[in-house]
Amino acid sequence: MIDLNVLKAAVMDSRDGITISDFTLPDNPLVFINPAFERMTGYSLEEIVGKNCRYLQGEDKDQEDQLVIIRAALKDKQPCLVTLRNYKKDGTMFWNELSMSPIFEEDGTLTHYIGIQKDITAKVLIEEQLKGDYNELKRSKTMLEYLVNVDALTGINNRRFLEDQLDIQWKIAKRQTQLVTIMMIDIDHFKKYNDTYGHPAGDQALKRVAEVLSSSFLKSTDFVARYGGEEFIILSIDGKPEQIRQYADRVVKKVADLDILHIGSELGKLSVSLGFSTWQPEEHEAAADIIKQADEALYQAKNAGRNQAIAHVDSIT
Repeated sequence: MIDLNVLKAAVMDSRDGITISDFTLPDNPLVFINPAFERMTGYSLEEIVGKNCRYLQGEDKDQEDQLVIIRAALKDKQPCLVTLRNYKKDGTMFWNELSMSPIFEEDGTLTHYIGIQKDITAKVLIEEQLKGDYNELKRSKTMLEYLVNVDALTGINNRRFLEDQLDIQWKIAKRQTQLVTIMMIDIDHFKKYNDTYGHPAGDQALKRVAEVLSSSFLKSTDFVARYGGEEFIILSIDGKPEQIRQYADRVVKKVADLDILHIGSELGKLSVSLGFSTWQPEEHEAAADIIKQADEALYQAKNAGRNQAIAHVDSIT
């Protein structure tokens, strides 16, 4: 039998939104959501629990075909899979693939429904583009706002998305007493690299560094963003200090291991400097200040000779 702590960790660390609603109460209200659902919707636990999940539909009632499927499943106490247009707290529309499954007591009494929710906006956008359905895309232009959060060159998240997510995850970590780590990463002597090898080569280098950073995560809930120019940021939640130290060193090493020639660098190849800071949110007010600390640590790493990771002096260690 699986340990309950393992199940809890799997639910809390899942990339998919997970909800549980109480079928025994009027209007089947939500009684549990995991952090991924909070990040997906922008709503906090306190704002969501006690409400029916239909509030995510907002005023968009023109999806009766999917709602009929849900109502029939609830009536017959059966599972179902639907795709809905839902709306985040900031009003942004996203396509939500919702899988609902009933939970029964041993005597056959239906008590709860568990929902697995996936943001499939990008998938829907691609399908619409392949169909050449320009008019539909124009009518649903709010879907294109999803792409505003992606850096066009590297394909990873951009600064706007990072700042939004930092605010959301900061509040979640504060409530759950989790540590928040920001890693500020800068490619060493990148101007020299562009001057020596040309901007097309510089663009390729940025893409390869972004790929390395994206493949170096400590936890599935971590994510990386291009902060600007040759700067990147990794946001990590609830990593232990000793793990974060190893994490930071590993990121620096993996970039150097790309063996991208750079004659303008002391190392002779492309490298990065990294500064990081780890905070307990409940002890600090402003989430943006942790970025400032990580940037200060990055400056120290540069002055210390580059190609290394340094923690801010006030970071939790």
